[in-house]
Amino acid sequence: MGESVPTDDGTGVVKPEQVLLEELRARKLAVLSDHRRVPPPMAGLCRNADFLVHEATLRMEDGVDKIKIRGHNTAENAGMFGGDMGCEVVALNHFVSAAVSEDAIETLLAEARRGNRNRSQIISSYDFMEVWIPRGGFNFCNLPLNSSKDKGK
Repeated sequence: MGESVPTDDGTGVVKPEQVLLEELRARKLAVLSDHRRVPPPMAGLCRNADFLVHEATLRMEDGVDKIKIRGHNTAENAGMFGGDMGCEVVALNHFVSAAVSEDAIETLLAEARRGNRNRSQIISSYDFMEVWIPRGGFNFCNLPLNSSKDKGK
């Protein structure tokens, strides 16, 4: 990237690596809520997101009929989708009121991790949560995946 140019006085050359910063890829955030299925064009937009916010309104134990009728998704499906799309972090949101206890959130996180198969970091989100996505995206290569202490961080 870039090209060498002569100095103003003509006595030297300025090379690109002397003045340009390392090229970093853009950060990517995707948000999916209130859905049962993700259309392929929308799924494509989510591919390789640094941070995916995905609803987890229902649990697998709620059953397929309830999932279809309500038009919502499960934590397990959220985890699976995030992993399939190559997302670095999947943040679960849109919990039903019965699922706001710590035990219920832990159950949802476990379901999402089961669906994800350790391909992404899985966290729970909360109202007014702030997230910092580093320039160039996350690098979790040397971190253990899915610590039970990662809720809300």
